[in-house]
Amino acid sequence: MTRITGVIASGETGRARIFWIGAERLLAQLSRVTVFCGGYGSGKTEVAVNFALALAAVGHRVRLADLDIVNLYFRSREVRDVLRAHGVEVLVPAEPLLRADTPVVPPEVKGAVEESGGFVVLDVGGDPVGARILAGMATSVTETDYSNLFVVNSRRPFTDTAEKTTRLIAEIGRVSGVPVTATVVNSHLIDETTTATIQEGIELARAVEQGSGIGISFVTVEERMLGSFDAAGCGYPVLVLSRLLLKPWEEGGANRK
Repeated sequence: MTRITGVIASGETGRARIFWIGAERLLAQLSRVTVFCGGYGSGKTEVAVNFALALAAVGHRVRLADLDIVNLYFRSREVRDVLRAHGVEVLVPAEPLLRADTPVVPPEVKGAVEESGGFVVLDVGGDPVGARILAGMATSVTETDYSNLFVVNSRRPFTDTAEKTTRLIAEIGRVSGVPVTATVVNSHLIDETTTATIQEGIELARAVEQGSGIGISFVTVEERMLGSFDAAGCGYPVLVLSRLLLKPWEEGGANRK
C-alpha cells in the first residue's frame, strides 16, 4: 500500500509527514463535505483537525468549521492558529464569542457548505444534542455531496459495545436529518494506547457494520505507533494522527507542531 506524504507548507519545521496509508481510493472518492460526529471523548475533533491538515498538505483548499456547541474543551477552535499556519481556513465565531456558552454558528459556514470549491470539514458536537446543529444545513447538500462519519472509540462508555454504538449512530442521524454514512475507528487511551486497543476498535466497528450496514471509512493511528501497528495490513485506509489537542500541562510540548 502506498504511503501518502504531505509537506507541512508553513511553520517552523517545514518537514514532510506521512498522512495516509493505503488511502488512494478513499481520497479519490472523497465527498466535498465531511462531517465528523461521535460520542463524548471519542477524539472526533482530533480526527477532524488531522483530516483537514492532511488534505491541505497535499494542496487542496480546505475549510474547517467548529460546530461543537456541547464540549467547552478540546474544540478545534483551540488550535485555529496551527490550522491557519498550515493553510486551513478556520470558520469559528468572532473572537469575543469564542468561549461563549451559547450556540454560535458563523454565517459563513452555511455559505461554505453550499459553495462548490474545495473541501469542507464540519466538527460537530459529540452527541445527539450537538448534532442538531446539522439540521439547519441538511437541505444545503445532496446525498452524494457529503459524508457523515461517526468516530468510534471502543474505550468510551457510550460506544463500548456494538449495540450502544449503533443506537447512538441512529439517534444522531434522527435528530440531525443527516444520516451517518460510515464509521472512523479512533479507539485509543491516549498515551496508554496499544495495538490491541486499535484492533479492538476495528472489531467493534465491524460488528456495527454487520448489524447496521454502516461500514468503516478509515482507521486512525497515532504517528508514534506506526512502528508497532501494522497499518498497511489492517485492511482499511489509515489516517496518521499527530496530537494537537493537548491537556493544559502538555501545551508547548513537542507534539504541537
